[in-house]
Amino acid sequence: MSKAQPPLAVIVLAAGQGSRMKSALPKVLHPVAGRPMINHVLAAAEALEPARIVVVVAPGMESVAAAVRPHAVAIQDRPRGTAHAVRAAEAAL
Repeated sequence: MSKAQPPLAVIVLAAGQGSRMKSALPKVLHPVAGRPMINHVLAAAEALEPARIVVVVAPGMESVAAAVRPHAVAIQDRPRGTAHAVRAAEAAL
């Protein structure tokens, strides 16, 4: 007898400001191959058919939140590293 797999969830970390890109546009909204970078990531995540996708953004990133709809968005209140960003998604999971 095989063990039931728990539902798959995907957390996308998208809180980077992109300051090294010298642009006011959030890093994940920069176009790559004709569409925003975040769209490529979401397409790959959606292909896995997860039960839920949660995108972690920084405060004030309403443009990113709008771009990832209908997926859930979690706010990382302060940039404290990757593990902290993942933890920000916990409530949305």
